[in-house]
Amino acid sequence: MLSKDIEMIIVKYKKYIDAFEEFDRTGKWPLEKTRRSFTIQQAAYQKLKAEAKKRKMSMSDLLDELIENA
Repeated sequence: MLSKDIEMIIVKYKKYIDAFEEFDRTGKWPLEKTRRSFTIQQAAYQKLKAEAKKRKMSMSDLLDELIENA
């Protein structure tokens, strides 16, 4: 059985462990960012911009976080 410290590390860094597993399987890094263009309503853009500023994050990082947690 794993010690509690190792279990905590596995839970805390699961995103990166999964990324290494994906790299081993495919040979591509799943954490690379891709630039895309899309259209959203002005009100949604203003809310996204305000929330990103409040959290001191870029809007793309905030979107990544929101999508990951959805």
